[in-house]
Formats: sequence, C-alpha cells, structure tokens
Amino acid sequence: MMDFENVENMGMSFEEVLSPEDLGVTRNETELSNGTKLVMLEKPNAPVNLRATFLGGQRFDPVGKEGTSHFLEHMLVAGTVRFPSKDKLAAHIEQYGGGLGASTSNETLIINSSVADPSDIGLCTEVMHEMLLEPLFDPRTIEMERGAILKELGDKRSNPNRMLWELYPTLFFKGQDIGRSTLGSESTIKSITREDLINFYSKAITSGRLTLLACGGVGVNTIKEFAERDLIIPSSQELHIPNQLPINRETPILVEQFRGDQVHLLFGFRTGSGDESEKIALNIIANALGGGRSSILQKELRYERGLTYGVNSFTLEESDTGVFLIKTSTSKSNDSLQKVLDVISDEVRRIAENGLPMKDIEFTKKKMIKSLRMRLQASENWVNMYTDWERGVGAPFGITAYTLGISSCTPEMIKSAAQKYFGKDKWYLGMCGDVSADQVKVNL
Repeated sequence: MMDFENVENMGMSFEEVLSPEDLGVTRNETELSNGTKLVMLEKPNAPVNLRATFLGGQRFDPVGKEGTSHFLEHMLVAGTVRFPSKDKLAAHIEQYGGGLGASTSNETLIINSSVADPSDIGLCTEVMHEMLLEPLFDPRTIEMERGAILKELGDKRSNPNRMLWELYPTLFFKGQDIGRSTLGSESTIKSITREDLINFYSKAITSGRLTLLACGGVGVNTIKEFAERDLIIPSSQELHIPNQLPINRETPILVEQFRGDQVHLLFGFRTGSGDESEKIALNIIANALGGGRSSILQKELRYERGLTYGVNSFTLEESDTGVFLIKTSTSKSNDSLQKVLDVISDEVRRIAENGLPMKDIEFTKKKMIKSLRMRLQASENWVNMYTDWERGVGAPFGITAYTLGISSCTPEMIKSAAQKYFGKDKWYLGMCGDVSADQVKVNL
C-alpha cells in the first residue's frame, strides 16, 4: 500500500469534475457535406493540431498480407502529386513551424498535421489533402519504403522492450484479426504489391471510416470551410465493429528469446468493452498500482526490494475489447523474475479479494484529475486524449464525464471490476529474454 504519512491536505472525500471550459477549451461538433464527423476543441491562440483517424489498422489487413496498413501509412507520407518526395511534403509545412506524421495501431490508421500559428490552418488541411487524396504510390518509393519497414522490423526484433509490443496482440488475441502483427513478418512485407496497397487505400481511406478531430485557436466554422475545400474524401458506408471478441487462453505465456540477464515482461488480463464505470474503476486500479513514483508496485518493487528500475500499469481499449497491463523488467538471476511475478500476483490478488484501501483510492482519484490540468496544456495532448472518445471507443464522452466517473467511483465498484477480471485462470504473461515458460509460475 502507499505511504500517506507525509502527504499533506489528503482529504478522504476528494471530488472534482472538470469541463473543457475549465481549461479554456470549447468543444464544437459539425458534419462535412459527405457525412464526415468533425470535432473542434477550440483553445484560443493555441497552435493547431489536426488528426484524421480511420478504422484502417492492422486488424483489417488482408490475410497473408499482414503489414499492409502499416505499409500504407508509410506511403501516405512518402510523396504526392504536388510534392513527389517525403522531404518536399514535410518542408512545405515545416517552414511555418508545423509538422506532419502518421501512425498505425491494431485498429486505426492516423494522419496528423499541425501549425504553430492558427492563421495558417489552411496548410494543415492542404497537406492532409495531399497525403489522403493525392498519394503517388511511386514504384521506386514503394521499394525504398519496403526496405525501411524491413529495417524497422529488424530494429524491433533486436530490442526486447519494443518486441514486447509485437508479442502483445498474439498473446492476448491469438487466432483473431486483432491478434496479428502491425508490422507483419519479413515474408508478408516482401509479398505486398503496389496493387495491394492501392486496393487497401481505396477501402480504408473513405468517409465511412473517418473522424476528423482538431484542437487549437480556430473556430469550428473556419476549420469546416478548409475541410470542405480539402478533405472531402470518397463516401462509404459507416463501418461498425461488432462486440465482443472471444477469449483464447490456449497459450497464456508467450516468450521471445533474447540473450542477456535482463527480462522484459508484460502481465495482464483481458477486459470488456462495455460498461464505462467499470473501465474507470480499472483505470483507477492501474494508476494506483503503477501510475507513478508513488504507486504501489513502484514502491514495493523498486524502493523496498530493488528488483526493478521502473514499472507501469495502464489500460488499453479497442472497439470490441480491452486489456489491463502491467509492464516492467528485471534480472533473471537470483530468482528476481519469480520474485517480481510474486509481488505483482500478490497485489493483484489482494485487490481482487479486498479492493483498494480508501486512502489509495482518494489519493489516486486526486492525482488523476489534478494532473489533467498539466497534461492538457498542449493542443496535441487534447487530440491524443479525445481521439478514442470521439470515435466512440473510450467513452465516457469527454473530460466532464471522465472526471465525473472518477469522482463517483466507489470502493465497491473497484472491487467488483477486479473480481470480474483478475482471476487465476484469466491472466496472460509475455516475456522477452533468455527464459522459458516453465521457469516461472504465476501464483494468483
């Protein structure tokens, strides 16, 4: 448990609800002429960050062509009709203090653009238009990016901390579309053709998969005007992902071999995608266990036992599933790995049996809500926080409902969520290191 002896002003009934307006932001929503949802989080005088989020991540890759969505991400920023090379495209917006970028996850393909001066908002939509509607798919560039992706895969395979995230989908979602590698394998990357990329582009980059979200010093009508000019992409039927994914614990422990003494591990549980109060309860548990220097596991594993350097605990959500994760690393010598797993198991079991102590709950609630004032200073952070909420995954909707949910979460709700998901036959363990599954035991 946390040590609250020296924590001043530690009330036992902390309650606070924040609205966007409390932090100087106004949320407005509109719709483009092709049906695309556009949300503007107006923050006066702030730089503008614009994000296009498509339901086009790796779970939608064609079977046998794993890595296609990630490959497409590379191509969208690799050259357009007007800017035939990546450096020319980037330079067009960087000269104004802005930038562009892209990323791929299990479920989404994201394109970003930003400008420092809100009056340059037209550059954001202009550059995004080039990436989304005018990509070249130049054969020579495709081969260059193929080589870069293969090197990216090699970099990940040589880094145990990064390789954990390649194990993660297979471990938690084995045999399901979401359980495939985002990067793909060497063979699938080599097999992806220009036609494959163009076909996936035609399917994924459509209005039925898109949400536009922006934050900064621009009004919703202004950004809508530029979006109507630049971002009317082909229409398609809205895509919905059915709930819920089946559970598969055929292989609850998955190991990737790396030489050396250090073992990187990811321990966790599958959770649900429905009840919002349940999600918040799990988030409170995650923050209490591994959400900072004062967290339960950081104190016990590092400060009291010296078994780890750091530990993190967090939740992740997709449209039809969720996960609760604890991530850390330790030495395999002197039985350190088993000791770390024993500490984690003991704390998880204690919370499932007894819930969190009231002091831990109140401390964590206060930290989670108060920290938002610092986290949400930058436009980019607003966009990061609201991305899933606006596409209907991470509801409750917005920070008002989120902070209300934290404030009103009871010890009974926290215990109920822990008992539901933290079972002895529900855990998963991924490890990267010179170990084998039969060398460890999870004592839940």
